[in-house]
Amino acid sequence: MRTGKLPEHTLKRSVLHPIRYRSGGIEPGPGIGYDGAVTGSMVTSMATTAFSYQGNEVYALHGAINNVIAAGGKPYGIGVAILLPEHSEEASLASITRNLYRKAEQYHLDILTGHTELVNTVTEPVVMVTAYGKKLWESRQDQVTPGMDLVMTKWCGLYGGAILAKLKREELVTRYPVSYIEKAASYLEQTDLFAELTVLESLIGSEKPTVYAAHDVSNGGVFGALWQLFSVCRCGGEVWLDRIPVKQEIIEVSEFFDINPYLMNGQGSLLLVTDKGRQLAEDFRSAGLEAEVIGVTKTGKDRKVILEEEERFLTPPKGDALHAVIYGQPMPV
Repeated sequence: MRTGKLPEHTLKRSVLHPIRYRSGGIEPGPGIGYDGAVTGSMVTSMATTAFSYQGNEVYALHGAINNVIAAGGKPYGIGVAILLPEHSEEASLASITRNLYRKAEQYHLDILTGHTELVNTVTEPVVMVTAYGKKLWESRQDQVTPGMDLVMTKWCGLYGGAILAKLKREELVTRYPVSYIEKAASYLEQTDLFAELTVLESLIGSEKPTVYAAHDVSNGGVFGALWQLFSVCRCGGEVWLDRIPVKQEIIEVSEFFDINPYLMNGQGSLLLVTDKGRQLAEDFRSAGLEAEVIGVTKTGKDRKVILEEEERFLTPPKGDALHAVIYGQPMPV
């Protein structure tokens, strides 16, 4: 197995298949596209650091809270586990915890529990964050019907383009101005979904659009997230490539490394299925967020991406374009 998320067939066979519940009350339960669990009035999820760089604990934090938001919850607290290599400096631990505490305070989250340990089997710090939230709205993925709209917030490749601009700055400035790369790197400040949460909260109990299902965009990019969202809703779909929002800086970074931004980690972006896509997109834009209707649900199992007269079919995620640069892995297709 190669670095990154497990292939879907391996996940089904070796992770999901053996799981059995001792009691009811867990909704919807582990499955493809389900990144958060609802039990009673609580929503919970966990995430870990993707690869090693200073500050990657924020990626784990955002991953966990974004999953809770996509599952219909409002995060209120986190649990943190930190595994450090033997003989790590205390300053390294202090930096990790300081960043987590700062972000928790920014998002009004309590640190509920934690564990820290030095382990001789890890070579770089590993941070795992579990997020807990209060259920705000009920996911209705089983009520999705053909003809519903797909709405996307922010833009594709958000995290991947920003982190490459940060970590590969010296390479990128050989082609682009420093100010251009710094702007791309600044998008790391937008990889949480709290702005989207504010809009979603405003929909509760109103005559505004109904959100039937949501999925955050992360590892595998927007194409991977679309596949998982369609899987959750058990439907087909049609997506219009020229409607998927993308920043020019992210396009340029992707072209520099010859990778596909639509297959690159997009943490900070959210996909939603709704009955009133134009109105929902306008609600997000009124709150200062980029949002577009990018497609529609369909009958059957076909999941197409369309650009003018050309079509391609979505397939289960096979990795992330970011790993092609960081680890030298083959580019997913």
